[in-house]
Amino acid sequence: MTVLKTTDVLNAMIPHFYFAIKRLATPSWKIPHAVFQHHNLMLVIDGEANLLCNDAEFKATSGDIVYFKPGDMRRGDTNPNCLVKCYTVDFQYACPIMENGSWVNLDVALPFPAHSHIQDRYLFRRLKELFEEFMRHWSSGHENRTFRCRAYFMEILLLISHYFENNAINYSSIHKVEKVINYIAANYTRKLTLKELADSIHISPSHLGHIFKETTGETPFEFIINYRIARAKEFLEMGCSVTETARLVGFGDMFYFSKYFKKIEGISPTTYTGL
Repeated sequence: MTVLKTTDVLNAMIPHFYFAIKRLATPSWKIPHAVFQHHNLMLVIDGEANLLCNDAEFKATSGDIVYFKPGDMRRGDTNPNCLVKCYTVDFQYACPIMENGSWVNLDVALPFPAHSHIQDRYLFRRLKELFEEFMRHWSSGHENRTFRCRAYFMEILLLISHYFENNAINYSSIHKVEKVINYIAANYTRKLTLKELADSIHISPSHLGHIFKETTGETPFEFIINYRIARAKEFLEMGCSVTETARLVGFGDMFYFSKYFKKIEGISPTTYTGL
């Protein structure tokens, strides 16, 4: 059988949800001391919980991810002076993949520790947003809620998996780059400088250049050119002339528009309109 990366496994995963709640614990809240036969994923957003997973006891506080797998011995309660608030989901899953023309269900475990802390505040914020959307759809009762909840839950698992596999991922940088990309999308029709982009998020041009290249694989200039050419193709497909298209996407010089269009697409904009 082919050895798959964690991302490949998660992309094939189909979760089924048994229970989900945004828990605001009361002083008497407890997890019974027992073995459960389903997975449980918890994101603590406030307060403090005292938890046990098999032989390991630990305190879970804001920013902590807790994962119990089937067969784990569990127990838990909350600090009565600091009531825990968390998102929690009970689930099972299948991982069907096509192998040699037949469907095979992978029996794989999530590679998550029982207890860990998300140190990146931007990732923590994104996880809270995803869990909140998951809970909103779960509680809606709509007939398509499972489909929507699966989409949010799989993004949660992918983000957590990437974080565990590579703690060097800097979600603060990603957040900054996303803001710059949004700024470019809103202003690409005019001349943009690295300084202006950097000023839009209050960092130095050199730092922006570094984190932008690290995050996207392109320099800001390369990204702007590629974005303009992508938009140019849309205008050309809508019937705009080559000259008008160059103006609409921020190229003041037809020579440079044609040069970059051919460099990226392999053909001239005039040839593209005839396809």
